[in-house]
Amino acid sequence: MSVGSPCHIPVLFLIHRRLGPATRVMAALKLAQPEVLLIAADGPGGDEKCEKVRERVVNSIDWPCQVETRFLDEQQGCRRAVSSALDWAFGLHEQLIILEDDCVPHPSFFAFCAAMLDRFKDEPEVMQICGCNLTGMRPAEQSYFFSRFGPIWGWASWRRAWQDYDVEMKAWSELRNSAQLGQLCPEPFEAGWRREVLDAVYRGEVDTWDYQWAFAKLRCGGLNIVPAVNLVSNIGFGPDATHTMNSADPRADMATQELSAPWQHAHKIMAWQESDRAYLTQVVGLPDSVWSFKGLRRCLRIFFNR
Repeated sequence: MSVGSPCHIPVLFLIHRRLGPATRVMAALKLAQPEVLLIAADGPGGDEKCEKVRERVVNSIDWPCQVETRFLDEQQGCRRAVSSALDWAFGLHEQLIILEDDCVPHPSFFAFCAAMLDRFKDEPEVMQICGCNLTGMRPAEQSYFFSRFGPIWGWASWRRAWQDYDVEMKAWSELRNSAQLGQLCPEPFEAGWRREVLDAVYRGEVDTWDYQWAFAKLRCGGLNIVPAVNLVSNIGFGPDATHTMNSADPRADMATQELSAPWQHAHKIMAWQESDRAYLTQVVGLPDSVWSFKGLRRCLRIFFNR
């Protein structure tokens, strides 16, 4: 597909209670005109805003479109509601483009996802196509690069990749202290950071679904396709957000750019190490050196909290 033509890839739209952001995403979907639109929402839990968002989104679909909805009656929270919505959607379709109601895509996002889904559908090590480029890293003369890290603010994937997802992360306890974890996390402090985050998710201390997806990709050695420019802007930062409450975060409301065919393809399916290091230092906030003050402090914390 090209920019301006109807999107033939089914789109899953995950909505919550924020009418303003959802309206902006729907405006982008109207331009893309997906032929199949799946809409999923957690239960309202007595919140009238949820009902209004559902009604507004459904009533604003004014293009030829097959609509499928999954509106929960009872509130399940981010962990269960989103993961089960993705199970439902991938149960219906082999491949999907996924947007949440605070992720506004550039029009070329849909064509990029469609092209990458088609090109890499039979490459099992490629598990996700990203809409975000959070570091600004751009390879010379390529439309995208491969990374071990893949933000989920606008993304696409295949059923064959999602089959490795487990919201309970039952395999984490075995991988956590194995030598394999160090092999899968080659950068300084990466394994320690993974333990901190995934331990909390495994114990159920964080109501989320996406770290489990990151774990599935990590365990499988999966790679993410990252566009050479940023294609999705997260406008959901603020005090009423579930997780992204700091509106001053540099990742908030990032500008988007056009990325159009003809695509300049990568020569090898291999993670770009420099981009992975930039992700860990710029986005995650890990120190880039053991010998820095921050690095020494983190080393001590990891050592005593193993």
